[in-house]
Amino acid sequence: MSLIEIPASEAAKQLGVHDSRVRRLIESGELAARKVANRWLVDQSAVERRRLSRHDPGRLLEPENAWGLLFLASDEPAPWLASDARSRLRRRLGHASLRRDHPRLAKRARVHFFRGGARARAHLLRDPKFVRSGVSAAVRYGARVRSPGVLEGYLPEDAVQRLAYRFALQPADERAADLVLRGVAGFWPFDARRLAPRAVVAADLFDSVDQRTRRAGEELWRRDR
Repeated sequence: MSLIEIPASEAAKQLGVHDSRVRRLIESGELAARKVANRWLVDQSAVERRRLSRHDPGRLLEPENAWGLLFLASDEPAPWLASDARSRLRRRLGHASLRRDHPRLAKRARVHFFRGGARARAHLLRDPKFVRSGVSAAVRYGARVRSPGVLEGYLPEDAVQRLAYRFALQPADERAADLVLRGVAGFWPFDARRLAPRAVVAADLFDSVDQRTRRAGEELWRRDR
């Protein structure tokens, strides 16, 4: 299944918002889209993920704080945080809900779905910068979801673009993708690790349009909390 794109006006209709709201979501990076002949075409899967969130998250967390919240939720240190930011995020975690707060984490990365990336997947498994997450890390944390034909994880955004060019990767609909790359621009939280923290994996599972995968993300988030 190739990438399905719809006009911005149709995206607005599906989301129940004005066209101008969709344009703002595109400009902020919350909806994946591309401009063709002065017309925005929006990724249908991104619209579905947005619709499944079912509420306006308000102000998005900046990347350092989004990553800080996820690391702290995983009981892992977030050494880049100042003490006041760490205290504020810990207070938020006291009443955090993945379903409610997940949309506020959107700035942590940009998600790319590709199809036909067997050589690219083999390359990534050797890449020391690649960090497994989502369905490729779920089993390591005991989550009840498996997608053996899919490789999912994080890379710096410029590395995603180089990989897509080198292996001529084609964008695909989420349901048909066998390579899910989350491109991180600027701030990189992972150092030398190859497996994302538990709460990061949970948030990535909850990104899915597949209800079973979303439920697995919620269960993983609640575990040990």
